[in-house]
Amino acid sequence: MPKTTTDLKDIVRLGGGVSIDATTKTTTDLKDIARLANTSGATIVIRNADTKTTTDLKDIARLAPGKVILEI
Repeated sequence: MPKTTTDLKDIVRLGGGVSIDATTKTTTDLKDIARLANTSGATIVIRNADTKTTTDLKDIARLAPGKVILEI
């Protein structure tokens, strides 16, 4: 069952790592989730990251250094 963005944010906020398909979330959603990962220490994996611009990916990574894995 697919999880909503709110569900993913709650999981990450609690420290749970998640793997997210970039084609199903907006860049803004991914940035929000990255911010939460930075605070909670969770790791996020972004699959199909090549669907986002390089600038967007840099911005997402910058929000949670060492906590974001981009699958390209």
